[in-house]
Amino acid sequence: MKKYHTLFLSDIRHAGLDPVLMVGIFAPLALLVVSRFGFPIAAEWLTNGYAFDLNEYSSFASIFLVMTFPMLTGMMTGLLMLDERDENIISYYAVTPLMRKGYMVYRLVLPSVLCTLLSLVYFVVSGLSDFQLEHIYILLLLAIEAPCFALFLAYFAANKVEGLALSKIGGLFIAGPIVAYFIPSPWQFTGAWIPTYWPAKLFFAIEDASGFSVIACFMVGLIFHLSLLSILVRIYIKRID
Repeated sequence: MKKYHTLFLSDIRHAGLDPVLMVGIFAPLALLVVSRFGFPIAAEWLTNGYAFDLNEYSSFASIFLVMTFPMLTGMMTGLLMLDERDENIISYYAVTPLMRKGYMVYRLVLPSVLCTLLSLVYFVVSGLSDFQLEHIYILLLLAIEAPCFALFLAYFAANKVEGLALSKIGGLFIAGPIVAYFIPSPWQFTGAWIPTYWPAKLFFAIEDASGFSVIACFMVGLIFHLSLLSILVRIYIKRID
């Protein structure tokens, strides 16, 4: 564990010196504050001024905003991986007790843990939706999405500048909750290729208390996410070899 502890401390120092990396931590906390205190104020203002009930969309707002967490934590990790690749630090880790396998495990687990903790806190504290035991299924899918996004940046970006550009393009994946909420069945399954679609679809199935749909969405989403993660791991390893 000492070898991971040293790498973790190095990441903290690196993130503290890079404002872009700090976004991965502070943006979710900012979204939590806005959801907890800003959403009720906006809902009351719209109700009094325009007779529009924003509270009807509180569940959608909850899952839509939490979908940004795996992207933010994945972006932070992906940019760190790009820096390490550019500086050839990965080759250094390969000859240390950490070894390349240990490095890969750490880089995949770190965004997963951060994403899970931030998402759990958001579900419990934001006040936009009631936390239920079944939300653990959603947390699991989000935990897999975070390293997928990190590997996406680390593989397709040639350097950190391209990584920042790709992270903005990757933000289009936030369309998953929009498809799951606003597009009627069966047309909404056209968005099934979007990773964020499955956690959102699962969230709404839980809201509807549909037991079979919950299990079905989770199993399909889990297979999809694990397959995507496996593919990204393989192609990333081929690139650094």
